[in-house]
Amino acid sequence: MEAFIVSQGIHAGRKKIPLGSIGCFVKGKHSMGRIVDRKSRPLIALPNSHVKPLSHHQAALLLSIDSPEQRYSLFCNEQHFTSICLLKIHDVVQLRCGRVRTVGVVRGFWERLRNPGNGELKMILIEVELLDPRIIALSNRFSRLKVDASKIIMVSSRIAISPCCKEIEQRSHKNEDRYLIENWADNNREHEILLKMEGAMKGIQGHCNSCYLDTTLFSLFGFSSALDSILDCAEVHDTTAQQILREQIVAPLRQYGYVGAENIMHLRKLLRSDSFITEEKDPEEFLNVLLGEVLATEPLLRIKADNEVLEYNCYQVLVERGSMVHMPTVQQLLEESLLSYDMTFAEIPSCLILQMPRFGKEFKTFPSVYPSLELDLTSLVEQAPQLCNVCGGQVTYGCSRCHLDSLLIPSHRKLLRGIAKKAFSHEPRQKHSCTEQKLNSWSTKSQTLELFAVLCIESNHYVAFVRCGASRWSWLFFDSMAGQLQNDKGSHIPVVKACPQLGHYLAMAPEEISAVTIKQMDQFSRKFFCDSYTFMYHRPKFSSYAQEFRN
Repeated sequence: MEAFIVSQGIHAGRKKIPLGSIGCFVKGKHSMGRIVDRKSRPLIALPNSHVKPLSHHQAALLLSIDSPEQRYSLFCNEQHFTSICLLKIHDVVQLRCGRVRTVGVVRGFWERLRNPGNGELKMILIEVELLDPRIIALSNRFSRLKVDASKIIMVSSRIAISPCCKEIEQRSHKNEDRYLIENWADNNREHEILLKMEGAMKGIQGHCNSCYLDTTLFSLFGFSSALDSILDCAEVHDTTAQQILREQIVAPLRQYGYVGAENIMHLRKLLRSDSFITEEKDPEEFLNVLLGEVLATEPLLRIKADNEVLEYNCYQVLVERGSMVHMPTVQQLLEESLLSYDMTFAEIPSCLILQMPRFGKEFKTFPSVYPSLELDLTSLVEQAPQLCNVCGGQVTYGCSRCHLDSLLIPSHRKLLRGIAKKAFSHEPRQKHSCTEQKLNSWSTKSQTLELFAVLCIESNHYVAFVRCGASRWSWLFFDSMAGQLQNDKGSHIPVVKACPQLGHYLAMAPEEISAVTIKQMDQFSRKFFCDSYTFMYHRPKFSSYAQEFRN
């Protein structure tokens, strides 16, 4: 059904239909129409020169404005009205809030009937998230408002955002409202997650060199439940820190997609040293203090070396570059590191955090690393039986020096007696010595972990890539200090951005990617492969993106 706006006054009997009234043409007749924003919805004759046609979207935006005069004024401002009609989620707008002007970010569009049960057209309100906490406090409002199109003064990504942006309060939507996403309609769960988590002023807001901490928390708790047990564990050393982590950081991050810098500062002040409040740190320093000292929880990782069990929260991968390919996989690096020092996992960890071989923040052992989406730990667990790659039988002999041979995969390193004798008669391996392996009944079922986050650093700033769905394309980029509010040096704008292009490269084999010219990659893919510093893996059952995200 086609809509129109009255552009010249029309007389309908004794009543005059004012400028700016909205109506619908009678089907097949542009000479007759109903005025839908009136309760009586009168059917009137329409001179062609007195009305202008509208799209349904234009009519719905105008119909949300109560005053016909304001509607017509907005309609006549063609350039401004067009910019409002083209608004998308995450666009920055200047709007009128009471008697003052302020700035906000478009978060959604709401569709409902102007007069429920009476009228062909619906109205659209624009949901805007205010960025100025002083305006929120002054007007005693929530940070998210539903406004009509007349309240939008300017549409621009370059509008100056002046005061400090604190944590945003939220209001639950009424059941009678129905969320409308026009032109972006996709009702699957992952799209809903993106609507909640993606955009400016999303994620965790950075402040005073906090990027190491922001990226770690966003990665561990944004879409994974691998460490959720520490949020409710009764046996923690500092219950105040646990409560802040649970209620002021994890809860708002998952529910609203945003955590303010002041909430993070509450946690930083409890990290045993003032240096965590102002200075640059590394993720492993933060995790070791938070998990090992403040909360004093069980270590995430137990590794056996000789007859001693070592406990860690992060594992530093140590390898020599000469023995590896140009672009090694995380799987290769982990195997190389453990086998070099004759170490095994004492048990399969629920969360495995691996630091790549780097010296300082700038020097990298490898120019790029291929992120293994799955990490197979089957052959790296203590007492796990090894199957001979040649005959499939359980091995009886192993060699700790064969890890230096890049031609040998893990199952070649431990062999049956007869095969081992032949293998080690080869000239490059004649000086190797075999050790007898104990036979056991450990399950041969594959023990794998899934990659859920990658922390990257180029020089002195950490960012993160976090997996938000089950496919290889489901990646988000997070930067807690992507921008800065104008006229306020201490307030940063955190940004979360979808990076599905990573899936294109992750579909390639490592040797294919190593042949790709790095300069041809987009900036996010280049950072993902070349600046990776920490890889985070969890068991598949801890993938919270397989669970429902609730408002």
